[in-house]
Amino acid sequence: MARFARLHPQLCLHLDLRETPWPDRHDSDAVIHIGNLSDSQWVARPLTHNDRWLCASPAYLARNGTPSAPEQLVDHRCICIRENDEDVTLWRLRNEKGQKTLRIKPALLSNDGSVARRWAEEGLGLVLRSQWDVSKAIADGRLVRVLGDWQFDSAPINLLVPSRAVRNARVQALVSFLEAELKA
Repeated sequence: MARFARLHPQLCLHLDLRETPWPDRHDSDAVIHIGNLSDSQWVARPLTHNDRWLCASPAYLARNGTPSAPEQLVDHRCICIRENDEDVTLWRLRNEKGQKTLRIKPALLSNDGSVARRWAEEGLGLVLRSQWDVSKAIADGRLVRVLGDWQFDSAPINLLVPSRAVRNARVQALVSFLEAELKA
């Protein structure tokens, strides 16, 4: 967003970060939203696919073993992020052999994804997070990807605009910027 602000100094940016849905007051020109959309007052423009990876710390896996099949997740400590009023205990996975749906029992819950990731890094359990959020921790060896041959439901990243702002020049500038940045 800093780069967008430099490119458009005439605009006033208000960045409001939250894990929970935005307030009922819809006075924003645009909202970047991760997950499924439930508010029909917004028009969604898909920005990018958002793969989620299951991860745990090397210490957790050394103590508890590394799950080799989805069914084994029910015997592990799972860390869940409660957001967007979704059922965080229902995990859907698929691979070339088929699909699985599991009901896990969370050991830890948070409404903040960075807290959940840190809990996993500290060895408290398995966490399902966006690939872009855990890739550095995996590269640094703080987390290990688990069940990498399985794909979990993605959480799409959308740009939401109220219908009144669809043709707004500010929103069009943001859309163009985000599309270019996400392709890079």
